[in-house]
Amino acid sequence: MTGAGIAAIAFVVIAGCGHAARTTVMSTTDPSGYPCVLRDPGTLPDDFMVRQSLTIRAQRDGKAIEGQLDAVLQKQRDTLVIVGFGPMNVKAFTLTQRGDRIEFTQFTGPELPFSPRNVVVDVHRVFFKRLPAPAEARYSGVVRGELDGEHVEETWRDGELRARVFTRPGSTLHGAIRVELGPGCGPIHCEPESATLHNEWFGYTLTVASEGYEKL
Repeated sequence: MTGAGIAAIAFVVIAGCGHAARTTVMSTTDPSGYPCVLRDPGTLPDDFMVRQSLTIRAQRDGKAIEGQLDAVLQKQRDTLVIVGFGPMNVKAFTLTQRGDRIEFTQFTGPELPFSPRNVVVDVHRVFFKRLPAPAEARYSGVVRGELDGEHVEETWRDGELRARVFTRPGSTLHGAIRVELGPGCGPIHCEPESATLHNEWFGYTLTVASEGYEKL
């Protein structure tokens, strides 16, 4: 597992430590070791809010490492917001994408040891980075295509998107990012009950359990 992955778990586990709020602002197009084209939220379908429980797992020196966090994800018009909560439901951070601007404000916990952009990337990969839906109703099968410089393979089952694999042929990033989706991600609305993102590039697994989707 990479140092960034280990640091991510450490941040989640000890997010209850208090300090003065810190704010970081960056662009979606800033250079990053975790490549992904981030679309303006205003161009993305659906406005919604959902409560989530997140678990991140990895291995270090042969031992399992795990951290947990509760969050609220909201996408409304041109704004994507993630609010993370630490122990006793204390607000740990807010992370906002508006257009090509990302703003991260951290209220508790140690300084985030990786770019907040990485969190936004994983949200996009779970909810928004997808190929055009199959024309056939209740389609079952595999769809392949290119999206923003990446090869994407999607698995559909009875009209629902259930898995997505991202690879970057010719890059130094080996393996893939694999997203498994629970029921609820259809051709128009993607509201999966659960999602698991296996990041082979950086050696971690993120599991998301969602409840209480609300249309906005």
